[in-house]
Amino acid sequence: MQTRQISILEDIFQTLKDSENPESALEQIVAKVARSLNIDVCSVYVYDPMENRLVLKATHGLSASFVDYIEMDTSEGLTGLAVEQMQPVLVVNPAIHPRFKYYAGSGEERYSTFLGLPLIYHQKVLGVLVVQTLAENGIREKDIPLFSNIASQISATVAYTGLLEDMSARRPALRRRLPVMEISRSLPDRPVPDYLRGDPVSEQVAEGYAHYLPENIDFDQVQCSWSDLPESEMERLNHAFERASGQIRQVARTGAGLSDQESAILDAHLMFLRDAGLKRKIKAQIDSGKCAEYALKQVILEYVENFRSMDDAYLSERAADVLDIGRRVLGHLVGVSGDPHEPMTRPSIVVASDISPVDLLAIRQPNLKAIVTARGGRTSHTVILARSLEIPIVIGVEGLFENVREKDYLIVDGSSGFVFVNPDENICTEYERRQAENQQIRLRLSALRDLPAVTLDGAHVRLGANIGLLSDIPHVREYGADHIGLYRTEFPFLLRKSFPTEEEQVELYTRMLQKAEGRTVTIRTFDVGGDKFLSYLDYPKEDNPFLGWRSIRISLELEEEFRKQIRAILRASAHGPVHLLFPMISGVEEIRKVTALVDAEKQALDEKGIEYDRQIATGIMIEVPGAAAILSRLLKYVDFVSIGTNDLIQYLLAVDRNNKKVGNLYNALHPSVIVTIAEIVNVCRQHQKPVSICGESASKQECLLLYVGMAADRISMTPSSIPAAKQFIRAIRYEDARYALDAVLEMEDVESINDFLSHFIQKRFPAQAGNASL
Repeated sequence: MQTRQISILEDIFQTLKDSENPESALEQIVAKVARSLNIDVCSVYVYDPMENRLVLKATHGLSASFVDYIEMDTSEGLTGLAVEQMQPVLVVNPAIHPRFKYYAGSGEERYSTFLGLPLIYHQKVLGVLVVQTLAENGIREKDIPLFSNIASQISATVAYTGLLEDMSARRPALRRRLPVMEISRSLPDRPVPDYLRGDPVSEQVAEGYAHYLPENIDFDQVQCSWSDLPESEMERLNHAFERASGQIRQVARTGAGLSDQESAILDAHLMFLRDAGLKRKIKAQIDSGKCAEYALKQVILEYVENFRSMDDAYLSERAADVLDIGRRVLGHLVGVSGDPHEPMTRPSIVVASDISPVDLLAIRQPNLKAIVTARGGRTSHTVILARSLEIPIVIGVEGLFENVREKDYLIVDGSSGFVFVNPDENICTEYERRQAENQQIRLRLSALRDLPAVTLDGAHVRLGANIGLLSDIPHVREYGADHIGLYRTEFPFLLRKSFPTEEEQVELYTRMLQKAEGRTVTIRTFDVGGDKFLSYLDYPKEDNPFLGWRSIRISLELEEEFRKQIRAILRASAHGPVHLLFPMISGVEEIRKVTALVDAEKQALDEKGIEYDRQIATGIMIEVPGAAAILSRLLKYVDFVSIGTNDLIQYLLAVDRNNKKVGNLYNALHPSVIVTIAEIVNVCRQHQKPVSICGESASKQECLLLYVGMAADRISMTPSSIPAAKQFIRAIRYEDARYALDAVLEMEDVESINDFLSHFIQKRFPAQAGNASL
């Protein structure tokens, strides 16, 4: 069942992405759903808010002549009932139901089951998905979660049906919104899709001009793309070669003091760019129908492979030069010009293959409005940091380099994954409306800021904010966090060219505590390695950096720097409540070493008469499965535990969280994940040690419900997720959450758990259903 569900959802996603007309996409989708699930009828009704009516827009099973003909008020029919109740409506023998609405000639009276599911997008009703079967047992209650997931995917299609229709007819015209948004193209034009789609990993929307980071452009993200305009592609290629040559000649002219060897390298690069054979090979690829970017990739990588296979060491090393030249030309094909690190003078969307947390911190500025990448993982530290900074981000966008050029105007929807390229007035107007709606939602949630997160039956959950920079503190207040559940000290370290001094750290942590205004701040010692690297630290080359030299292992090896940080945190603790947290502990030996260092630094401060909180609580992050297995032994040495779900899930399931190829296997609702987290909480309870659950999983309703059921003392997440989490907790009962947890702990697979929780939330808390991501 799970495999089938994933396959159907992937088919829907692919259909939406490939289709140029969303209405035709709807027709294809209903047909695929009907055939894949052996459903006799699958239909989509679109809601017209002006007329308060539902109109049949696509169907498989009913006559196509009824499309745009069947329509009804929301107070009519079983379809309207789904909108009125805002939840799935399942009826056996619908023809005898008092709300059944008959349309002569439609043949609907023949069907024995009816399931209507409201299509909801950003808390807005867009229509209804209806499925019907001839057999009375064709659709059962246990099938509702599957169809709900399908409805959620279709909702995005319906959301854009009125916006994207007939765009292909308008494509030849240069689209612009306002004079200030004029699109500047220095390269020959070519047809491009009106929108791309990737993985949505944030809730915000932004618009601005595409801005490439050249050092983040590589051939591995250029995919096979076709063009029926070879002359235009060759013109673009020639232009890119000319600009690359001019750039190198400029370096040669202005590079006073270049050595003979450096000058020879520049000459070799220019000779390669003038090579007629190189151009002929690329032209042959273009003449076969390939776009310029992919043709360039094919030929450059062929040259690289040939050079690398040569026995002569000098010639073999020239492969790197060829690759460098190819990347330079690729950069000009996508329109990169100027210094990418110059201040952005207008609203900008950074486009890159991937971007590291260091890169993000380095380019952060007021005009950085969003990020779009061709790679990336949903729980990478870059995504986590971007969400913390409230920068919209869409990752894993296919065809990015082929279809987006420097200075293109983009709208980036972090909640749906859509990236609109040079959108027309209709789409811009829709997103202005969406922004206004989102602002109203934020205002409504802001009313909860000073209210506690207490369930209907009195269970209190303390919600914390995860932050990485001093500038995040305003978000802690804005979103009503009770405390700072995790302060990632490594982010300030990443911005520097050397380790900060003890005094610099004392000042930073003290300012953090002062700005926290009495809230407890859990300060985690620096956690680098994995996908967070310090430029001034010599890392070994590792095949598996997340399993290698990182986190507490680096700290213990760099003992003097570690002691310096411990002293700085202790000294800062005199200015406000602090919890001291150590990451990635895997065994008793490590925590013994850590506690010995803390005790030694306390004694040193006592001898010098320096003030600090002598009762400061120390804790460990449980991220390594091995630590979870011996937790009762580790608890002898600490005051509290924080469960780092992001890494714990990665290690439990042996899934690289940044690898898109296996990203679908990274799932917080995997039985082993739920059982492990529940057991950690239980062991902490037995030993009367406070426990916090920390990570991105808490932004999912299903996970939050289970964490409440586990009776975790604290739950910590991205600040912007707190208001919706608080709203959800205040609308549920602890007893219901406990019941759901007990039921889930007996289940064997992700599909069963996901289906159960989706249905459970829809049935018990209908007002909260539909918000898969808080």
